[in-house]
Amino acid sequence: MNIRVGYIPYLNMVPFHHNFGPSPIDADGRLVEFLSMSPRALGIEAEKGIIDAGAMSLVDSLHLSSRYEPIGAFGIGVRREAQSVLLFSKSILTSLAGGVCAVTDETSTSFRLLQLLLEIRHGLSGIRYGRISSSALFDGEAEGLLLIGDEALKAKKEGIKGFPVVTDLGEEWFKWQGTPFVFARWMARTTLRQDVKDFIESSLRSSLKFHRANQLALAMDEVSRRRLDPQDVVHYWNEFVYELSPDHHRSIQLFSELLEKVLV
Repeated sequence: MNIRVGYIPYLNMVPFHHNFGPSPIDADGRLVEFLSMSPRALGIEAEKGIIDAGAMSLVDSLHLSSRYEPIGAFGIGVRREAQSVLLFSKSILTSLAGGVCAVTDETSTSFRLLQLLLEIRHGLSGIRYGRISSSALFDGEAEGLLLIGDEALKAKKEGIKGFPVVTDLGEEWFKWQGTPFVFARWMARTTLRQDVKDFIESSLRSSLKFHRANQLALAMDEVSRRRLDPQDVVHYWNEFVYELSPDHHRSIQLFSELLEKVLV
């Protein structure tokens, strides 16, 4: 049976995928397939049992912890700012009370993080959240718009008319809890053979090592695709932590405890 790995085609995921996707690869006679999808879709497919491994949204990794286990300490953590998990709004955060906030359909964790920041940290109430499939379909009929990944980077660079205030959710979490946030963890199905888990872990480690040694050249490869300056790409990558620290694990615990307050 083939091994199915969820592949998220975001810029911040590039360090994990040198000689490890998105094209299929052979793992000791077993084909490893990479299925392209958003973070939220990866969680949905994992719950259905379709995905064997992937960089799972933190919310989904917690929800599916009885069926999936962490692969080493690999994940998507930040040092402080998230850079590409951004709320675009007409005014300051507290102005969202009683209003509508549009949320990209690609997110699981960032949506819950936004809820915690608005409802628990700032004590706002009456906020209605609506999903949108793309910022291109956003009609401006909301007080705020949450975007993630490459779409957030593009919107930050170009701006969104009528939404001049840009709030970085990673920065907001750090100001509140004093810990760097974690958006995803690499997870594997618990029933997956140990040699397969070991292969994935080794592949991730090798990819990160290659990435660190060749950052500028790799950034040049991304320039035409994403229309970013190579130095900006390098800076963007360097603000992420791909092997989670004790502070990141403390952040996961804090988030998990707070999450219960908005899921009741």
